[in-house]
Amino acid sequence: MSKKKNAKKTTPLKVPKIQKVLEQQPEKNNTLVLGGVLLAMSSIGLLIFVLSDKVFQLS
Repeated sequence: MSKKKNAKKTTPLKVPKIQKVLEQQPEKNNTLVLGGVLLAMSSIGLLIFVLSDKVFQLS
């Protein structure tokens, strides 16, 4: 008897919580993503330049 009550209580409560979480996810901001990609590319380029200057001594 107690198993049936627990099963009935847990399944209906989980479904609305999952739906609420899915509805509350914000949309991604395109300018923020673009800024992050540009920052990552520039930092990787600077790192490659500095490492190549140290390794090959281009002067």
